[in-house]
Parts: sequence; structure tokens; C-alpha cells
Amino acid sequence: MQNAVNVRARIEPVRKRLITEQIIERLVPAIATGSFPPGYRLVEDELASELGVSRVPVREAIRELSLQGILCSAPGRGWRIAPFDDRQIREVCSIRIALETMLFADAIPKFRSDPANFAKLDSELESMRRAALTSDVEGLSLADINFHRAAVTLSGNALGIRIWEGISRQVMIIFGLEIHRDPDFAAVVAQHECLRSFLAEGDPSRLGPVLQEHVTSRMCARGHTPDTDEKPEK
Repeated sequence: MQNAVNVRARIEPVRKRLITEQIIERLVPAIATGSFPPGYRLVEDELASELGVSRVPVREAIRELSLQGILCSAPGRGWRIAPFDDRQIREVCSIRIALETMLFADAIPKFRSDPANFAKLDSELESMRRAALTSDVEGLSLADINFHRAAVTLSGNALGIRIWEGISRQVMIIFGLEIHRDPDFAAVVAQHECLRSFLAEGDPSRLGPVLQEHVTSRMCARGHTPDTDEKPEK
């Protein structure tokens, strides 16, 4: 009898969230590439039909994305894609810069003590180059987020990594929308090659300004002001 109990205990539980996660994995790139632009209204029934799933996991996916600031409620009209306006972009970028400055600082000694730790970054850089050749916005956005994910993961700061993951979808969307508006793929590749070089041999005391430039340079080129101290409108 004891053996039977142990066997049952080892059975992998059913992952109820799997479909929800797959829906999110479809929605985020669709938003990042402009297929569902900011302000676009999501209709549960239509989305469920298009994805070939029931409304329940769609509703769960919408709820999760709303908690992450990617969707916002429209009274009496369901849900819409968040505006991703200048204010939202500044807020996400300011948090991202602070987090990555802290996490990259912990990762730099590990990169430099073992060059093998650059393997994941180099793999994502190659993915960026391939995406640039085919003007693949989704592929470039995914490689960008995975490049930064590899660096923050090497830090080993479990809490910091979880917080970073909490904004990673917004980061991917903002990056994708910027590329969609200004498709300078070669510049993106060059920026990440420079960041890779900095992680290998740059002055760690300049990490903050380097990340500030890396994250905000495209916004400045489009006229955004990366000033995070602006007072909110009343």
C-alpha cells in the first residue's frame, strides 16, 4: 500500500496554467509588433475563437496581463491594450534601468571570471543579427529580452530577477513598438554588441550611465524625454 501511495505522489500534476501561458505568449508578441496596437479593444469571445480555446483561459490571461500593466479596463467595454504613452514608457524604463544597474553589477565579475558565461549573450546576439537580416521585429524583440534576461540571471539575485521578470513583458512590448516605428535593425544589433563589450571590459563605475544610454537612446531619437522626475499631471 505504501508503495502505491509513493507512486501516485510522483505523478506530475496537470498544469492548468499551460493554456493561459500559451495565450500570453501569443498576445505579447502581437502587441509588441503592432498587430494589437495600443488602445485596441480585446473581446474575449473573439479572442477565444481566434485562438481555438475556451473563454476561461483567455479571461485568466487578460487578468494576468492587466496586473502587469499591459491591459487596462475600459468601463463597460471590457479591456484595451494599455496606451504605452510617454509616461508609461518612462516609468517602465526608470525601473528597468535601476534594476539592471544593480543586477548587471553583480553579473559583471562572473562574466569576467569565466568567458563561458558569455555564451548565452553571444547566442542571442546571433539571433539579433539573423532577425535584422529579415526585418523580423518579433525575433529581434525576443532576442533583445533574452539577451538582458541572460545577464540579469547570471547575477544570482533571485528576488531581483523575479522583479525584473515582472516588467519584462512591458519591456518587450515597448522595444517592439519602437522598432516597429523606427526599424533601424542594424543600430539595435550594434547597441547590444557595445553593451556586450562593456560587460567584458568596461569600467564598472560607468554601468549606470551606460545602461541609461542603452535603454533610452531610441526614445531620445524619437523626441521622448527620459526624465523620470517629471511631476504627474493633475
